[in-house]
Amino acid sequence: MMTLIVAAAAALFAAAVWYMSLFMSLTAPMVGMLALSVFVSVLLGCGLFAGAFFSNNSGLDQRVSGAAHLARSREPNPLALPDSVVFQRRTMEFTDETLPAPLLKDHRTKAGTWALIHVLDGALQYDITDDRRLSASVVLTAGGPPGIVEPTILHHIAPIGPVRFHVEFLRDADALAPAAMLRTPRPQGQNS
Repeated sequence: MMTLIVAAAAALFAAAVWYMSLFMSLTAPMVGMLALSVFVSVLLGCGLFAGAFFSNNSGLDQRVSGAAHLARSREPNPLALPDSVVFQRRTMEFTDETLPAPLLKDHRTKAGTWALIHVLDGALQYDITDDRRLSASVVLTAGGPPGIVEPTILHHIAPIGPVRFHVEFLRDADALAPAAMLRTPRPQGQNS
């Protein structure tokens, strides 16, 4: 294989010298630089080929393709609530001084529980850090759209200066239906 590569490099060098001689008179430094260019090109090509050959079955290629697949499989955070959610409750108004410390760390809502972060004054940074979603960092401001918190997705917030906000919790009515059916009282006198 090496003999073939050297022969191809020599043929490429000879063809380049012949082609250049058609348009100009060649000097020794020009021929030397041309030889160096061909040598470096062949060396680079062989190095890349060897790198591809030796990395095969090393596991490196699979880790890179696995990471790329994981990044492609992550979905962005939803931009709207599903139609099936119903209001559950609302927190008190928080400020940068009264906001609970757990909200500054990664946390999540329960399955079926959505939340809307409403900024009333100032600005609040909302970061989505869950591995199942594309990482996102959004600055929520008064008068802007609320931050949508998806059920079970890790996230945290951080005030940007003075801020006043509240959180509205909503429950997926479709998720409530089976639980409500389980809690339906039975008429007196019936056994299960």
